[in-house]
Amino acid sequence: MLEVRALTTDAVIEFDGEVLLLKRNHPPFEASWVLPGGFVEQDETARDACIRETGEEVGVDVSVEEFIGLYDDPDRDKRGNVSAAYRCSIRNNQTPTPREEATQVEMFDPNNLPNMGFDHRQIVADALSAYRSSQ
Repeated sequence: MLEVRALTTDAVIEFDGEVLLLKRNHPPFEASWVLPGGFVEQDETARDACIRETGEEVGVDVSVEEFIGLYDDPDRDKRGNVSAAYRCSIRNNQTPTPREEATQVEMFDPNNLPNMGFDHRQIVADALSAYRSSQ
């Protein structure tokens, strides 16, 4: 039987030197800190899914600033999902709040991140490295 890996998206949102994370309220990685993100629907681009998922999960409208990379290590997610990650910024000084899939939303110093689910620590590191090298 042919198994297909699903495409997901993750948003690295840095604000005032900190990174926005949410605490998941369902498996996998339930109760772990992760980046906002989720599945790309059939009728949308990964970029559009990143914007939609961020709004659904933390209640803010974002603009996509930069593509970080494609994360496809088969061990990153036991379901086999692949993620397109983007660096994003919050529009209109909105305040993030936990919504659909989050029990908490907090900002963290990127040099002192909590334990994180998936490969999100690597995605944050890659995003900040790329951003700082472009400055």
